[in-house]
Amino acid sequence: MSRESEERRADDIVVLENAPHLSLDLISGSHSDEKIDEEKATSLSDSPHHQVNALQAGERQAEIIGADGQPKIVVWTLKEQRAVVRKADFFLLPIFALGFFWMALDRANISGVLTSTILKDTGITQDQINIGSSLLWLGVVLLEIPSNVVLQRVGPHRWIPIQIIIWGLAETLTYKVSSKGGWYAARLFLGLLESGFIPGSLYVLSQWYTRDELVMRTSLFFFGNILSTAFGSLIAAGCIKLSGKGGLGGWQWIFIIDGVATIATGILALLFLPSSPRHTAGLFRGKGWLSERQADIYLARLEADDPLKSKDLHLQIGLGDIWNVLGNWRLWPHLVMCLAGLQAGQGAGAWSGTILKSLGFTSIKANLLLVPGPIFNGVSSIILSRFSDRWDRRGWFILFSAVWTLAGLIALYVSFQAFLLCTSNQAGLTSDQETPHSFRCSWQSFNVTWVALNARTPAERSITYAVYIGCSNLGGVYGSQVFRASDAPLYRRAWAATVSLGAIWLAFTLLQINQYEWSNRVKEREWNKLSEEEQEAYKATTSNDTISKRLDERYAL
Repeated sequence: MSRESEERRADDIVVLENAPHLSLDLISGSHSDEKIDEEKATSLSDSPHHQVNALQAGERQAEIIGADGQPKIVVWTLKEQRAVVRKADFFLLPIFALGFFWMALDRANISGVLTSTILKDTGITQDQINIGSSLLWLGVVLLEIPSNVVLQRVGPHRWIPIQIIIWGLAETLTYKVSSKGGWYAARLFLGLLESGFIPGSLYVLSQWYTRDELVMRTSLFFFGNILSTAFGSLIAAGCIKLSGKGGLGGWQWIFIIDGVATIATGILALLFLPSSPRHTAGLFRGKGWLSERQADIYLARLEADDPLKSKDLHLQIGLGDIWNVLGNWRLWPHLVMCLAGLQAGQGAGAWSGTILKSLGFTSIKANLLLVPGPIFNGVSSIILSRFSDRWDRRGWFILFSAVWTLAGLIALYVSFQAFLLCTSNQAGLTSDQETPHSFRCSWQSFNVTWVALNARTPAERSITYAVYIGCSNLGGVYGSQVFRASDAPLYRRAWAATVSLGAIWLAFTLLQINQYEWSNRVKEREWNKLSEEEQEAYKATTSNDTISKRLDERYAL
């Protein structure tokens, strides 16, 4: 969102606790460059529950529960709001992004491991490596929802750091693998321990940031995943040089270094991750990075954005909540987009180092050649997120990524076949190899935020995150099986599969964009049939918090 539009929004009256339900146009800023309708502001000031104080230009106001447990009115300026958000960006967001970095690296370091001597040292075959990778993804899927239920009961500030430490230990001990059975057990156990980290982290971020801030912060969170692809290759190249040190192979050093660094990140999270904006102080956090006044402002801005965010401190999730989410048919196209879009590049990403090595590159050079694409990917993700927040659109940016990736996969397929059949130059092939990776991950943050914005209640949002991320991990079960030894060296079936998945991703993205726009038009038409009195009565008497069942709310696009 531009500074100019933020200043205009700051002059408007905002949502207070227990105020009538408002449309997404008001609470999410979906029309951030337009003035809030005067009648909507009037309806807030006339609420029987609250008395809105007169505000100076540039001030905002909301009611929260203070540190003493009593209701209080908080008035703040846009400058103060920016200051507290920057603090969260500095102290909170990096912990989650760093955790994601090492988690993604622990999963994806197989690309670097395969350029070392693991197959020779352990007697494991390429297909058995694939099976182990599938077991890892399966393990993640199995405990995705249960892990988030535990997170709600134990608290994210405890559960997430403990998770990171334990899976870091499992990753470290993988260096002892000496047979296919050990490999299978190690990967499955790692997947089980990592279950729930991504949806849990996304849920916490959704509770700390407002709707018009969430795409950028989600992208910064996923930036850890993107960077792991680039720096993972650099780390792998360095570890391979340690081959023979301490009687260990280069692949063993990869697991040890990645695992120890993960454990260190978990300890850091345990010491510095706060439980809420009201509790940022601690033994290692000192007096806290938010004063009482700043904590009030932070909570007030969340209350103004979505009053439901303050009502889930002890969220209990039941089977009914899970079935309600699974029964929402609008979620399923997002899941198809996730399965097809992520796996369009999943297999190629995992085996890209091996493929390059088979073309005559050394192990170190094969890893180094994989660095530029993810870096470009990360930069593009941040840039696209900025525009997405400003224009309040997610679907069209996913569509852009789908078109780019599909074009890149086709170019890669053609150049790969040409290289092997016509002995083209290596430089052209490696250049094409980076193309689909440049945008293939940046869209994920848009899709998961899109899903979250259309999940109204905290319980619905928490379960939706778990289902979505579980689905993305489920794709890894078959995605890691695409490039098989029996299909080498041309990998015709593998390339055909990735291109087909890219086409499915593109088609369902178009479907989802159009169905949301159509649904909003239908809602708008039905809403306009009501008189002003009927609209006010509807807001006052309708208690259903599901967007699909409310005429006065619109789907995020």
